[in-house]
Amino acid sequence: MTPEQRRHEEDYYAAKRRYEDACYEKRCAENEISDIQNRRWHLINEINEAESEHKRFVESYDEIEKSIKNDEGISAGIKDAESKLTEASDGLLAIGTSSAASLKSLDTVFDEKNRSSKSSISSAFESLKRTKSDMSAHIETVAGKISQLKTELEDGKSRERYLSGRVSDCIGTMNSAAIDMAYHKRHMED
Repeated sequence: MTPEQRRHEEDYYAAKRRYEDACYEKRCAENEISDIQNRRWHLINEINEAESEHKRFVESYDEIEKSIKNDEGISAGIKDAESKLTEASDGLLAIGTSSAASLKSLDTVFDEKNRSSKSSISSAFESLKRTKSDMSAHIETVAGKISQLKTELEDGKSRERYLSGRVSDCIGTMNSAAIDMAYHKRHMED
């Protein structure tokens, strides 16, 4: 083998190594692209589920908020009922008393019921306020999750674009190396 043929043989094997390295890198990039695409569908499903959950919680939160605003109306209604009960009691006491029985004030008769009802209503609205606070925290958590998933999705798209560019570069390198291999092989045999 002549020195020129040896040089062509060395160049041939160098081109072959470039081809094999580019082929390996291309295969790795394609595998990673495939993984990213599989993950993308999973992320899209997770985002859709989280957005649905977020929407449900926001709607529930709005309903609870409307109910809490009704607390003022209910409280006013209770005060109105109490004042009407007091008026009725005063009117009844003004009608007269009987020697057989003494009249009790309606306020006294219904006092325990009123206190119990007020307590139950107050407790219900306090519970609604706690639930509203919990829902607000959950809405923020789900919104953060949606944001994180969308960021991951965008990062995957960016990585996929980069890898697609690498695949193209590898194909170019493989084509160039194949041409070099053919050239040097021909001169090795001469």
